[in-house]
Amino acid sequence: MNKLKIIWLVKICAFTVFLGRAYQLYFFGAPFRAILWDESLLSPIVEGLSNYSWQDYATSSRVNIWINGFTKICSLMFLLAAIISLFWDKIGYKRLKQTIVSLALFVLFFIGICMVKDKNYEYLLFFELFIQFAAPILLLLNIRLDIIENKKVINGLKIAIACTFIAHGLFAMGLIYLPGYFVDMTIMILGLSEPQATTFLYVAGVLDLVMSVLIFIPKLSKYALWYMVFWGLTTAFARLFAGFSSNFVESSLHGSVYLVVYRLSHGLLPLVVLLMEKKFKKEKIPTNEN
Repeated sequence: MNKLKIIWLVKICAFTVFLGRAYQLYFFGAPFRAILWDESLLSPIVEGLSNYSWQDYATSSRVNIWINGFTKICSLMFLLAAIISLFWDKIGYKRLKQTIVSLALFVLFFIGICMVKDKNYEYLLFFELFIQFAAPILLLLNIRLDIIENKKVINGLKIAIACTFIAHGLFAMGLIYLPGYFVDMTIMILGLSEPQATTFLYVAGVLDLVMSVLIFIPKLSKYALWYMVFWGLTTAFARLFAGFSSNFVESSLHGSVYLVVYRLSHGLLPLVVLLMEKKFKKEKIPTNEN
């Protein structure tokens, strides 16, 4: 039963990541232009492989339509990958479903790179996505959750979780910079003043860093992971409460629910690791006696 729960949660994680991103790209777009309109990067390619000058390319309505169309196609691919992830064991055509999920994962990587480029090479934004990368990768590996491979999988997932929480913690502490929307969400949800919100976020950031270390300490990992389950889900649903307006319910939900959906994995993947560690501790590798 524990194994079935783990597999189910892995599929749910991948499903929510792809579904939330599908909604985002379809209705709100993606930061593809951070790369596709980078003159220093693409002008040699554009001018070398086409009759366009860079000015023609950058101002072309046809190119803009193409980028919008590409974004919509990626959105539909994310939706298809979400459905495949949810029904992974029930869908045949192994190579086809692996190809679709692989392409969706590649686009997710590309979105992460574009986010970094769009925010003046703030690399922590990419590390913050590591949890979202992890569940689809597990599906692609078609991972066997047996006792021999469990420990390697657990350690790999812990690294992904730690990367996400460390990046989030460094932002919350303001060591790189403190995102304004972090402060705004804290003020709106908790009713704090700006200095109080900044202090609260700093403490939360410190806890993120501490828990990212404790998950690698066997006797303490369980408690750290439970904290990450709680805090990952809390920060996901914070987007919903911070962006909600009773006067504009539909538009509020439209603008915030997808943010919650693709961040659910930030709390669910630590839960996957908790269950995997529990299973690993119960099942000891038998020793060979000659």
